[in-house]
Amino acid sequence: MMQFWQRSETEPLRLVQAIGSRHKGGAQRFTMRLAKAMEDDGVQHGFVVKRSGWTEEQMRKTRVKLHSLPFGGALDLMTPVKYPRILKEARANLVLTHLERATKRTPRGPWVHVARLGGYYALEDYARCDYLIGNTPGCLDYFRSGGWSDDRIFYIPNFVPELELGVKKVRRSDYGTPDDAPLIVWTGRMEHEKGPDLVIRALADVPSAYLWMVGTGRFEAEVRAVATQLQLNDRIRFLGWQDNVHPFLAAADVFVCASRFEVFGNVVLEGWSHRLPVVAVRSPGPEHLIRHGETGLLVPNEDPAAMAAAFRSVLGDRDFAVRLAAAGKNEAMTTYAEAAIMAQYRVLFDELLARGRVGKRVAA
Repeated sequence: MMQFWQRSETEPLRLVQAIGSRHKGGAQRFTMRLAKAMEDDGVQHGFVVKRSGWTEEQMRKTRVKLHSLPFGGALDLMTPVKYPRILKEARANLVLTHLERATKRTPRGPWVHVARLGGYYALEDYARCDYLIGNTPGCLDYFRSGGWSDDRIFYIPNFVPELELGVKKVRRSDYGTPDDAPLIVWTGRMEHEKGPDLVIRALADVPSAYLWMVGTGRFEAEVRAVATQLQLNDRIRFLGWQDNVHPFLAAADVFVCASRFEVFGNVVLEGWSHRLPVVAVRSPGPEHLIRHGETGLLVPNEDPAAMAAAFRSVLGDRDFAVRLAAAGKNEAMTTYAEAAIMAQYRVLFDELLARGRVGKRVAA
């Protein structure tokens, strides 16, 4: 078991985390990674999740001590009663919340309240927090624009646990894909902002390649229509949402992050972790993560032709692809390694416990 905390004899960390979302997505997937890491280290004394959804279902499969609450609206009379009781019974001295619903419903108490944001969410929902964590420097700039001072905002990026990577790759033949065909993989929620349509349009200019689309969402009908219009259905496999994307990434030759706007880009780390060359659309997250031509390739937004050219450059030059993939893998296993990121949480939480609560919060 990896141990990240040097426990204080006077006040050991007693952490409770909360997320008020039941949906599938990158934010929820990373929150679960963080919960498992904290649980393994013995500093987490409860994880509170929105009842009856994907997040609770996945967390039930772990050893994390789980509590579920409605996190509903004005008619929800249970959460305001049970949530404070959970925190008091855990003797929490630090509460880490994810996304706005759990953050707004977290009661004031003797605990330090920290919220972690992976996007440019409405800051009025976080006004009662003592401190904020952002997963990119851009998040911190956004916090400052909302009136948060530098002594109350902190940058800690995301990670992909190495334990998730020890998987057996799926067989391409099970998904109607030749073993010798170049294979591009896209993963995520099938929404317009995630750019799945851009990947399909790019595929039209990479004649030999196949594309696996691992995800589902409201934009899927439109994406399928584009595939039909371009007569590409014979080379595209729509694989739906997969709780574990790693077996599919392990079978790929190239990974693509096509988001029109991405604050961080967990998927880039996942692609790197499988030693894949990564092609990404330029947006804040990928531009922060990727050094163009060294750890991946960045292409202009709304430019399928440029994306296709990037695909051809890595598929047509094995030595170049190997160099990109190796550099990306090294970045994932050093700068964004679980041990490195958890060490940053260790230092921060120790500091915040020493500081205590903030008397005056940011005005909503």
